Amino acid sequence: MNFEIGDQFNFYGKIEQINTSSYDSFACNVVSEEGEALIVRIPSGEDVSINKIYYFETEAIVFKEKIHLLAKKVTIIGELDLDDDLKERLMRAFYHYAPVNLSEIRKGIESKLNLIENDVIKQIVNHIYKNVQDDFYLYPAATKFHHAYISGLSYHTNSMMKLAEGFLLVYPFLSSDLLYAGIFLHDICKIEEFDSYEGSEYTLKGRLVGHITMGASLIQETAKILGLEDKEEVLLLQHIIISHHYYGNFGSPKKPNIAEALVIHFIDNIDSKVTELGEELDLVKIGDLTSSIGVLERERYYKHKLSK
Repeated sequence: MNFEIGDQFNFYGKIEQINTSSYDSFACNVVSEEGEALIVRIPSGEDVSINKIYYFETEAIVFKEKIHLLAKKVTIIGELDLDDDLKERLMRAFYHYAPVNLSEIRKGIESKLNLIENDVIKQIVNHIYKNVQDDFYLYPAATKFHHAYISGLSYHTNSMMKLAEGFLLVYPFLSSDLLYAGIFLHDICKIEEFDSYEGSEYTLKGRLVGHITMGASLIQETAKILGLEDKEEVLLLQHIIISHHYYGNFGSPKKPNIAEALVIHFIDNIDSKVTELGEELDLVKIGDLTSSIGVLERERYYKHKLSK
């Protein structure tokens, strides 16, 4: 793109490299939503980070006899009030994004949470949801293995809630309130376990404590804020969180001892593995085998002629 001195150019872009400078501004390599490579000069003292999306308000200037874009204002997108469609468009442009529509996922999850009738469970879920919903719809469910992409956490959660519908139809003794609340909460502290939703790495707290322990603590803290800490529902929700991995070597200190906890463990296991299998099958032609799949004990799966 060619600019004339004084041209105004506002755009969304992701910073890919930051170059130090002794001048009153420093240069950043920025890729635009359209995939153009741009050099943007950021005023010294402005705090920006690699791999983050910003809204740049710039003006073309001359710097060392070349046209550069000088940022008049730089705003990270987390500080902007963006609707779901725009968020999704930007995430798809700059990152590996879940194969879903963000608005549909939000609608699906909120519809299930709205079905919760138990007052204690509803208060706890609503309180947590209100505080985390912005991050919840952007974070991955893992750094690798399954749903390891932007919005993977909400995609995984919504799929589990769909699977839970079938279990409730077949097994009417199950509590839909505990199932839907437990599914929403089971991985909620992935938001704290990972350092960001873009190219996530584990935080120190994530490595030393982990999302299971953090999730159980979050429920207890929320119950205390709401004056509900002595209610049995709090204990049931905590049990679902601490048992959903089932095995101690996978992070669960307890095995499931209520029906809903067992079902959530099975649903979590099914969705994480079958989703990953489907994505691997998409990469090969009919008649070929997938590469070995980590979540499926490194087995390879055949893509047969009846595959869809």
